Amino acid sequence: MATEALSTTTARPVTDEGPRISAGMVAMLLFIGSEVMLFASLFAAYFFARFNIADNVWPPLSPDGEAYHLPILLTGINTAFLVTSSFTVWWAEHRLAHGDRRGLIRGLWVTIMLGATFLIIQINEYAHLDFTPQDQAFGSTFYVLTGAHGLHVFVGLSVLTVMLIRSYRGDFSPTSATPLTAASAYWHFVDVVWVLLFVLVYLL
Repeated sequence: MATEALSTTTARPVTDEGPRISAGMVAMLLFIGSEVMLFASLFAAYFFARFNIADNVWPPLSPDGEAYHLPILLTGINTAFLVTSSFTVWWAEHRLAHGDRRGLIRGLWVTIMLGATFLIIQINEYAHLDFTPQDQAFGSTFYVLTGAHGLHVFVGLSVLTVMLIRSYRGDFSPTSATPLTAASAYWHFVDVVWVLLFVLVYLL
């Protein structure tokens, strides 16, 4: 009996392998890491201009002696739209995990609409600002930072749109949704960058 038990134990080795992250998700995390370094360099350039070039006045004065103004209230509302979109894309993933494909599709639709609203308001802000990228280091760094982020929002919306189309086709399941998870991770990254940008550029 002891020999038989030992044989059974030997035939069925116990393995303790945790959940493995997919190659696609690893690729997305590496890409996000490179984007973190990109935005870190842009923020560094912004703070260099602010604390080493500006004459203790930020935003600086225009050539006619008036201060440049940023629409803090409108941008705060716009920030709320983008932050909400992080919750809706999470909710979409959550519904898929429970087998609710209709909830997944609805969550993606709401996320895309919130992201598109953010971009439209941002473009409208550009149209009404009283300075341009040519207006001192302030204008250059402001437009580079916000423009780079706007480009990332556009890319994120394009990726989410592809995920929505694939959701309609039934490509994802509760156990197989790596592209959707990767797209969601990228969208969360874009949202976090904007919150930092709003606080550091608009509020401080």
